[in-house]
Amino acid sequence: MHNLSPPLFFTLKERLIFFVFLCLILCLTLGFKFYQFHILKSQNNPQITAQVLLQYTKSKQNKTYFVLKLKSNFGTFYTTSREDLRDLKYRFLSLRVILDKVSFWEFLRGFYAPSFNLILLPFEDFRKPLRETILNQHATKLMGEYYLTLFLSDSLPQEWRTLAQSYGISHIFAISGFHTGILSAIGFLILGFFYKPLHQRFFPYRNILFDLGFLVVLGLIAYYFLLTQSPSYLRALAMSCVAFFLLWRGFNVLRMESLLWCIFVLVAFFPQLIFSIGFYFSSLGVLYISLFFKYFKIPQNIKGKILYSLALNASTFFLMGIVVYYFFPYFSPLSLFSLLLTPLFIFYYPLELLLHLFGFGGFLDSLLLAWVGFKTHTITLQPNLIAFILCNALSLLAIFYYHAFWILLTINLVYYSYGIYLYFYGI
Repeated sequence: MHNLSPPLFFTLKERLIFFVFLCLILCLTLGFKFYQFHILKSQNNPQITAQVLLQYTKSKQNKTYFVLKLKSNFGTFYTTSREDLRDLKYRFLSLRVILDKVSFWEFLRGFYAPSFNLILLPFEDFRKPLRETILNQHATKLMGEYYLTLFLSDSLPQEWRTLAQSYGISHIFAISGFHTGILSAIGFLILGFFYKPLHQRFFPYRNILFDLGFLVVLGLIAYYFLLTQSPSYLRALAMSCVAFFLLWRGFNVLRMESLLWCIFVLVAFFPQLIFSIGFYFSSLGVLYISLFFKYFKIPQNIKGKILYSLALNASTFFLMGIVVYYFFPYFSPLSLFSLLLTPLFIFYYPLELLLHLFGFGGFLDSLLLAWVGFKTHTITLQPNLIAFILCNALSLLAIFYYHAFWILLTINLVYYSYGIYLYFYGI
């Protein structure tokens, strides 16, 4: 069957016009960011109101100090304090920030700046009751914070972060496109149950899938305002909105050109994504999924579809190997369990949402505590720059050439096997 969806653009002229339009948007966005930067720099140690997202201690030259990750109305930045601070996580502060050595590009991507005159403000985070509801369902703080990460994008406890690195499942803890897909499926299921009878009775002439899709997108946007500080979810939400718009207009979202223009649109409106490793990973992940759909057709029978889904998950996992290890060189053969844990998470995540909704969130705590208590070990597996560039080049070539896809997959499989060898036999 031929694909009847229209192309995004019919001529090169249309592409150039839209590209110039996006460049204009990018200039305006950067101009606004620079205006914010200029206003702050023009003040002598400006006083800023910010919320504490993360607080931890570090030591240097036998002296211990606090590191604070703060969110302000112009973005996220880090500062330090040698004061004896209590737990300020999610509290609001007023402080003076020294921006003398901060450049515009550092301001755009997130920066560190010294500060002084920290004043605790009386404001409370509006999500405090929700956090307390989740925490009260768990006997240990470790498990409560684990679920705060899954549901509210709070920082992941160190014990779980170590486990995530060993099992290669960091992607299931950062609320992103994977979670957006699960939440969208839940939204379609729940909203469809109530909307379908109304649709059949009052307006059967409307397209029910697009109506439900619009409501789901609104729900995803509302969830973002609940999270407030999740860059990974913002990226996934923006890509979901663009994808829904393309579907609504009848375009094929799996076309490589659609992905390219989606990236351009996001960068134009959110230029800080240029510096985001997470955005780079997200774009590559979508590219590899699209390539799999391009070169391997979906079977018609149930068994074939199950095997197809497993093969899609495995190919994406291995194709991401070298580029991920280049930035995060923590390797363990336990990461193979990601091939099983990632599909299981599709069922686990909505189950836990339901259990927490009815006050039984601690149902699986004993099992999960036993798992996080299991000692793991990782080695450093650092690909060189040549391997990194080669994988990126092959990723682009795979858009046009089937053999480039297989070469890329083979290289990553060989490199993963090399990692297993180093893990067991390396010095």
